[in-house]
Amino acid sequence: MEFTTANRIWNRAVQEAGGDSAGPGDRALAAVLLLHGPVMNGGIHHGIDLLDATQFNDAIDGYSYFGFDEVASFLRGASTDPMLMEWTDETEAAAVHLCAELIPDDGRLFNRFEALLREKPDDFSPMDDSQS
Repeated sequence: MEFTTANRIWNRAVQEAGGDSAGPGDRALAAVLLLHGPVMNGGIHHGIDLLDATQFNDAIDGYSYFGFDEVASFLRGASTDPMLMEWTDETEAAAVHLCAELIPDDGRLFNRFEALLREKPDDFSPMDDSQS
């Protein structure tokens, strides 16, 4: 199966944090995916717990970069929002529900990334033939 350039850049963001010569788009994508995967698999608190403060702030900036301002705002409030500060099954379910409304699946994030890749290709470092 042949991967598209977008697939290869996405994989580079996951596997190599955007690569050695990452552009702003690569860095934003890598930061978002560092948080997105754990949130989708284990919930918002799980994702927040896995990242340090810098990684978490980079992920917030990454969501903004991709135009997910509601997600960024939600995450920025994580340290002051009682729903995210008090860890109960009920607050976790509410947080997961809100995240699912904002970004229901990986496809929505991938589609936004692909659109931005078309609009601002220079924000992503090029793929050479040795990269897959």
